[in-house]
Amino acid sequence: MKVVIFAHTPPPFHGQSYMVKLMLDGLREGGKSNPTRHLQLFHVDAKLSSNLEAIGKFQWSKVLLLLKYCGTVYFYRLLHRADTLYYIPAPGLRAALYRDWMVMFLCRPIFKKLVLHWHAVGLGKWLDESAKPWERKITRWLLGDVDLSIVLSEFGRADAMQLSPRKIAIVPNGIPDPCPEFEEVLLAEREKRFRERHDGIQTRFKILFIGACSTAKGLFVTIDAVALFNQRLVARKSSIAAQLTVAGDFLSREERELFDHRILQSDLSGGPAQRLVIYRGNVQGDAKNALFCEADCLCFPTRYAAEGQPVTIIEALAFGLPVIATRWRGIPELLHGAEARLINNPDPVAIADALESIIDAGSSATNRDIFLKRYCLDKYLEGLKEALAAIG
Repeated sequence: MKVVIFAHTPPPFHGQSYMVKLMLDGLREGGKSNPTRHLQLFHVDAKLSSNLEAIGKFQWSKVLLLLKYCGTVYFYRLLHRADTLYYIPAPGLRAALYRDWMVMFLCRPIFKKLVLHWHAVGLGKWLDESAKPWERKITRWLLGDVDLSIVLSEFGRADAMQLSPRKIAIVPNGIPDPCPEFEEVLLAEREKRFRERHDGIQTRFKILFIGACSTAKGLFVTIDAVALFNQRLVARKSSIAAQLTVAGDFLSREERELFDHRILQSDLSGGPAQRLVIYRGNVQGDAKNALFCEADCLCFPTRYAAEGQPVTIIEALAFGLPVIATRWRGIPELLHGAEARLINNPDPVAIADALESIIDAGSSATNRDIFLKRYCLDKYLEGLKEALAAIG
């Protein structure tokens, strides 16, 4: 089985590009136990955007790049006799969907098999509610009746079903273990911090927001909730102060300016030594792991339309962090059985209430155990191997 992977890897860095990199690295390792040991991968690193702000937006330069990448697909098909095309379809965004049409029109006819991997959600609902009749017809013609649709969860099945695939496989995301020392080191540190809070020692309760910094992902409602939560702590004369650490790229200059203005307002400013909101920028590797280790909880009240299975939440589970998130898309399924506070809407009062319940709760290994059972890299790769072998 020879597969052309038409998908980009970082940069820009986001959950989808990261998962593609992990897939490529993992499946190329092979090995005797690999049911796809005869699998050959040819990667077309189809970068159309240089940063997060440009993703999903139309630019004429992207059309030229797309033609170049399709030419590379033909190279692998004709010279290396690749027989399967792997592609990640768009969510319900018209410009991105038109891109998919172009790739499918040019490339699908020359392959024996097509695999769609649904990292984003929302296309099915968009086709039902927003698409014009001719857009629905073209989409079902070009992306319908594929050999395999890979979805991240039961929630994501609805998008794939809209296009009547021959086979659907559920393969949750999975990442390398970023915290193998959890039991020996991190859990004890968390328990120590909890005892200090419980004993009235002057301390900080550290909240982490990490990901694309935008209103849709819940950044600004998180900031408002931290301000409200600190007001409650002051009112009850607590020795604890809540501090929010923000990490990630901003999706627009306007939202970055709004953020800079908001964190200087009176309910959040207390001088450089008492800042209640700290921005760390785009962090990766050890610096990113350090933020998760230092945090006491993750707050991710997203309402992003294309939210599939946020890698940020999976990373929080790996570090055993309690999670505050919205009942949105596949997130409740992702957090089933976890130590999490799910809220119906991104509301500062609801988030502040959730923070109050977490600050009074002790540490546990529940979320860490869920990560190891469901979302580690080995599970992800094994699921992909089995899915591909079933059509190989």
